[in-house]
Amino acid sequence: MPENRGLVEPKANEQDQAQYDMFIANGMSIIYDKTTSKKIINQIVKSPDPIEAISDATLNVIEKLESSAGSSKIKIQDAVLIQGSNALMGEIIGLAEAAGMNPLSDEQKYQAFSLAVSKYIQRALKSGKITPEQLKAMSEEASQTPEGQKIAQQLGEQTQTPPVQTNAPQPVQTNPQPVNMPPAEGLLQRRV
Repeated sequence: MPENRGLVEPKANEQDQAQYDMFIANGMSIIYDKTTSKKIINQIVKSPDPIEAISDATLNVIEKLESSAGSSKIKIQDAVLIQGSNALMGEIIGLAEAAGMNPLSDEQKYQAFSLAVSKYIQRALKSGKITPEQLKAMSEEASQTPEGQKIAQQLGEQTQTPPVQTNAPQPVQTNPQPVNMPPAEGLLQRRV
């Protein structure tokens, strides 16, 4: 079992756990589909910017999962989306590293996840999936967590403007864990 480095264990109800399990299973089937897997590997390994390529590959998988869920009139819970995306990005990184990409540092994993979150938010705002008011509320909620405060402080020092974050991303884990399992190092922390 992965080492728990003092992080709070996410709490999940059975419905959220079932949705998380389905999200991961469907994401894995997309990632490890023979054609998709080859595409992902080529996209990342041949990219001059593997961090952006990992971010984009993860977003493509997430968009497919959201589209499929939407077609079935299923709303993916925020915690499932965040933790599941983090876990799937870890799988994508593992796949790319196995194919010859240089291993990423925790900082690079963090950058990839932050970039994916930023792009996801931009797309969601542009499409009307979330409103600026909802984004502000999510940002305020995230800023109440220790991780959110730390990131807000770091970003504030760098930009001297208030950051807009929906969650406090941590480095991506490379072994997905069910929501109710003790988190592996780097699993995003959000109580369900």
